[in-house]
Amino acid sequence: MNEHQLSELLDKYLDGTCTSEEKQAIDNWFELHENEPGFTENLPEDKKEQLKRRMFNAISRRDNVNTPKSVIKPLYKSRWLKIAAAAVLLVFAKVIIIDTLLAPAKFIETAAADMVITNRTKNIIKQLLPDSSVVWLSPEASLSYPKVFRAASRNVTMQGECFFEVTKNARRPFIISSEHIVTKVWGTSFRVLDMKNIATAIVTVITGKVSVSKKGSDADRSGAKLAAGEVMLLPKEEVVYSKNTDLLTASRQADISALNIYKHIDLSFENARLTEIVDVLNRKFDAHIKIQNEVLNKAVMTADLTGLNLPEVLEVLKASMKLNYEVTNDLIVLKKTN
Repeated sequence: MNEHQLSELLDKYLDGTCTSEEKQAIDNWFELHENEPGFTENLPEDKKEQLKRRMFNAISRRDNVNTPKSVIKPLYKSRWLKIAAAAVLLVFAKVIIIDTLLAPAKFIETAAADMVITNRTKNIIKQLLPDSSVVWLSPEASLSYPKVFRAASRNVTMQGECFFEVTKNARRPFIISSEHIVTKVWGTSFRVLDMKNIATAIVTVITGKVSVSKKGSDADRSGAKLAAGEVMLLPKEEVVYSKNTDLLTASRQADISALNIYKHIDLSFENARLTEIVDVLNRKFDAHIKIQNEVLNKAVMTADLTGLNLPEVLEVLKASMKLNYEVTNDLIVLKKTN
């Protein structure tokens, strides 16, 4: 679980809105760090006091009780206080980013308790799954997943182009069904491109390993088990399915430069103009970002963007510089908003 996923889960944990699987993920994380030194050990006194107040308010809201202020003097009396401290420290340590990645997306809850999300925007949007896996949906992509994954496997369906960052769980493989192929994942990051109106489907692996089979084949019906007919992919490898030939063709030296936008890197800017920021982003992410409106050239920003990928950086720019962006293939255009 990376820092961004942890931050989101801690917020949901404190609000009482997390699923049972997400709560278990937080509990597992807490067990790993329970005996580490105090979270606020290196904070100045004024920050410690502010932290205590915010912890108290968060816990009071969740439990709906009016606890006297004196109760919060033992800063780490309970697990709730430790978890609240971790959540607030993540805010102190980084720029506060309001996650609007999901706001424009269209959600549908099916009768079978599946969640369906379709990206009707020209942005790349983010979806957190019940097991803490993350899916980045390109424009017009769609994703369907259950509220709670089954015990034996984690099954989702998709159309379009999606980039996955899958939480590792060797006992519960992650299985993606798309238009022409089925992709089985064992904890990794990769892209799936598969939709009705194109004659090919592509799976490209960045980390970990996946296996890919044709939809409806014996390998597809094998479920979570590996079977004959599946193509196993390792990092920087790719498989292409051709609808015309009905064949899967593997490439052991794939060009993954187009997926560098999903790298999590460390960046910071101080009184930097947008033109300078775009130059750095294009270089660091191998991206093709252009500024449409000249008035944006003089816009200035100071921010710590540590550990973010490009879609997350673009959301920061949207919130702080009053702009929007559109993704068309590999071109990203920044536009001024009113």
